[in-house]
Formats: sequence, structure tokens, C-alpha cells
Amino acid sequence: MGMLEQGIDNLKAKLEDVCEYGTVGGSERILSVIAGGFILGYSIKKLFKRPMTALSGMTLGSALVMRGVTGRCPVKGAIEKEQEREEEDRNLTLIERRYFEK
Repeated sequence: MGMLEQGIDNLKAKLEDVCEYGTVGGSERILSVIAGGFILGYSIKKLFKRPMTALSGMTLGSALVMRGVTGRCPVKGAIEKEQEREEEDRNLTLIERRYFEK
């Protein structure tokens, strides 16, 4: 297995770990594909006039299309994971106040 294949496999594994929480609903998936397709198409048209802006738009559009097609979102997964941690911290703080501070 080459270094490139190993790197791609590692990236896939990390994305799958993050995506465990970040599932995207049906209507959100449809909107992601439509918006991503629009941004991607518009950016391709502007590729030679404004290459840096177009590349940024192509990246964003591709990410949105991928999000809609797969139904997974690493950003949403990371946010949900962080919110879960914050909730656990709040619960621990309440327990500490109730039972240990008097």
C-alpha cells in the first residue's frame, strides 16, 4: 500500500469518526445538494476571471454536494459532540453543587 493510499484511508477513518454524530436530515440534504451545485457551477464559470475566488467556491460547493449526497457533516458532528460535552460538564457541576458544596 502506497503512502497516498494510506493517507487517504487515515483521512476517511478520521472523517467517519467525526461523522458519527453529524447526520443530516432529508430536507437539509436536498438543500445542500441544490446550494452546493449552484455554488459549484457559478464558481466554475468564474474560474478564469477570478481563480482564487473560484477555487474557494468550488471547494465550498463540492463540500455541500458531498454533505447532501452522503448525509454526513463533519462540522455538524463536531458541534454536536461539543454540545454533548458541555451538557455533561453542566450536569457534573450541578452534582458537585448539590452533594459536595455545603
